[in-house]
Amino acid sequence: MGESRPVRPAFYTAAETAEILRLDESTLYRHLRNGTFPGLKIGGRYVVPGAVIERLVDDVLATGRCVDLAEWTTQWRHDQVAALARLTAADVELPGGVA
Repeated sequence: MGESRPVRPAFYTAAETAEILRLDESTLYRHLRNGTFPGLKIGGRYVVPGAVIERLVDDVLATGRCVDLAEWTTQWRHDQVAALARLTAADVELPGGVA
């Protein structure tokens, strides 16, 4: 059988993410607060989607070079906004059937 990726959590705690990325937890918190690393703040706690970590790793491997986190996050946001715009445009019907 073909190899598949192991099942990963949908979200990681900040401590787990820092450990995965081999960062000091305070460094990760700084990036989360500054918006230079995608995360979700629920109350006073931050979590990081597993998909973000997977995409970051995939992008590093695909480019074969060092990826600047701030630039990567900016591009990631741009890609997300563009994807949402495409979905929204596909769902909009103008009166009279004009596209």
